[in-house]
Amino acid sequence: MTITVERPSRLGVGLYSIADAARIIRAKPARVRRWANPSEGLIPGVLSNEGDMLTFAELIELHFIKMFRDEGVSLQTIRIASDKAAAKYDSECPFSVKRFDTDGKAIFATLQRESSDKDLVEDVAKGQYAFSTIVRPFFRKLEYGPNTDLLRFWPLSKKGRVVLDPTRKFGKPIDAETGVPTQVIAAALKAGGGQSPAVVARWLDIPIAAVKKAAEFEQSLSV
Repeated sequence: MTITVERPSRLGVGLYSIADAARIIRAKPARVRRWANPSEGLIPGVLSNEGDMLTFAELIELHFIKMFRDEGVSLQTIRIASDKAAAKYDSECPFSVKRFDTDGKAIFATLQRESSDKDLVEDVAKGQYAFSTIVRPFFRKLEYGPNTDLLRFWPLSKKGRVVLDPTRKFGKPIDAETGVPTQVIAAALKAGGGQSPAVVARWLDIPIAAVKKAAEFEQSLSV
């Protein structure tokens, strides 16, 4: 008799390939695959084969890791901080927990106090700096529910129309009002050698503001 083990449904939690995640957080796919591998211990991920996908929460966690890495924080320090935060918040994706917005710097400070390793202490200092200048402002782009569950990511700020909502279009970047994917809008702008926002707005029956914000978002991913 063959026993089939069912994997938990990912409906409503977002679906992102490594390529999707790399594009959205502006990182090389190889780096994202490494960070998302369970053996790295950075996110819960299930990247055991080519068919596995990332959830919305895992995507946001990778975004935090990318921000720390961009500021020179080592993967070792990120892993230690993640473990400390995971225990404190009882979460597999601790950086994206709302309380990390207020506790994050304190977590790095605790690591600094507890360590007798000069190199680690200096690396933790980078983490504190990154949290204050880069990471904490990022929380303004995240939307949480009343029970502090992460609901949505607004990459251009909450007034910027573009949203990643795991309950809509599998979490792909879309115009919040109309639901049209930003990639579709960007492709329409390039069609036939290039079209104006007004023309694309008529084609897709969406506001010109939606076209302009989608174009701004897609352009930001290519910088």
